[in-house]
Amino acid sequence: MKRFVWIVGVVFLGFSQAYAAPKNYGLVTIAYNDFDTSGVSDKEFAYSAAFGKQIHKQWYAELGYLNLFDFSNDNGEATGDALYLSLLGKASGATGELFYKVGAAKVDVDIAMQCGDGDASMVCSQQNSLAAGIVGLGYDYYVGLRSMVRIEYTHMSGEDSFSTNMFNIGFRYNFN
Repeated sequence: MKRFVWIVGVVFLGFSQAYAAPKNYGLVTIAYNDFDTSGVSDKEFAYSAAFGKQIHKQWYAELGYLNLFDFSNDNGEATGDALYLSLLGKASGATGELFYKVGAAKVDVDIAMQCGDGDASMVCSQQNSLAAGIVGLGYDYYVGLRSMVRIEYTHMSGEDSFSTNMFNIGFRYNFN
């Protein structure tokens, strides 16, 4: 009987730690974005929103939305946004968390440009949905018990010569 109680206790303690509520957080950022896609390149401000979850003491999974660019000029206009999933490896310290990010994104690009010369000019439209890889490096600095300021550099590169370099600053709120 003692052995049975001991085994049940060990199993219960093991399961309670395995199913302990991990840290969850919400994140919003603004970014300076230098992008290039399908012969269109520019520097724009961007923004993002994400939800993250601690899946191990040193790892987060992050799911988010990026508004990459939305611009127009004399030659045309372009919009781009992405949904991404990334894994963040972190090292915690007294003032915050240093992290690196690797992941994948589904990027939607819509470009409308003037094609042709003079009277034969018309609008050429292109809509692409492409895959891209993400790498990044950043730091989440504690400013309160549950709040942090994020500073991050992110690079994305993918199909059809798509690439972007972003310098982000944002706010992270830890739910639990």
